[in-house]
Amino acid sequence: RETSDDKPELAEYGTNAPELIALCENVGDKLLHPYLSYRIGQVQWAVRREMARTIEDVLSRRLRALPLDARAAVEMAPQVAHIMALELGRDEDWEKQQMSNFRELALRHLLK
Repeated sequence: RETSDDKPELAEYGTNAPELIALCENVGDKLLHPYLSYRIGQVQWAVRREMARTIEDVLSRRLRALPLDARAAVEMAPQVAHIMALELGRDEDWEKQQMSNFRELALRHLLK
């Protein structure tokens, strides 16, 4: 069994890391973006265990993707919106509104 040492980017989850790693493996352990080491399971975790309710909450506060790489965060946002919609039982209109809100925020972080 893997430990958080095998995935250093998950070490910040402390004693919850093994549970998160299992969740990530259950969904295929796929990265959300090739430039950042965030996984699909981390979005599910943020919704299920950390009460994240918006794309901004996940990509800015939980994963810190927006301040690290705004372009990558914008590219990840549609996938994050879809995962969150499935987790929260939201519809396509919710996803579109979340995307619109997030793009507006992200534009302030993009270098020109």
